[in-house]
Amino acid sequence: MSALRARARRLTAVAVVLGLAGASRVAHAGGDTSYGRVEGDLELAPGAGVTVASYGVRPTLDLRARYLSMAGVFVTYEDSLQRAADPARQVATGVELRPLFVVRWLQGLESGSPTLDLLVDSFGLELGAFFAQPPAAGFGARMGVQASLGLELPLFAHAEGLFLTAHGGVRLSDRWVSEASFAGPERERAAFLTLGLAWHEIAFAGILR
Repeated sequence: MSALRARARRLTAVAVVLGLAGASRVAHAGGDTSYGRVEGDLELAPGAGVTVASYGVRPTLDLRARYLSMAGVFVTYEDSLQRAADPARQVATGVELRPLFVVRWLQGLESGSPTLDLLVDSFGLELGAFFAQPPAAGFGARMGVQASLGLELPLFAHAEGLFLTAHGGVRLSDRWVSEASFAGPERERAAFLTLGLAWHEIAFAGILR
């Protein structure tokens, strides 16, 4: 009888272990693989950093608004803090598309690392316009098109919180683009890389209600 009780206790212990393991797998499978991105439809991301460009190094402010972390708009402000610099200050604005997030999420292509998934999801295509102030000229005296790419690394492994950001690309003035030979002055075209920190906040705004 004692042997039978011992065997029953062992079977019960095995059943409990297997049950806990199964519950753990179910909980993991039912986890939020969007990492909080679908808790709201509007993502706001104010940030600050520094832009390293062919025309110099500038402190930079950045603000982005995205719908479901997939597409949105941005505005970036650079200031040389020296009015004799070229350009003295500059604003860029445009649209941003992040095609990888929805594909990964809907197809269940998680790596097992929230940090890596969020980094891949953050890959963005950006297209817009810039408005610059050359020396001894008004703001917007030089303007043109901006094309760039972006990546953001989460520090908290969640869609909300602090991110390291990198956005880089080219700016071509309308004067440079209009030249048939595409051979304008050096200041009419520039490569840039903006590095910084941004805080992501997600809220429900009922954008498509």
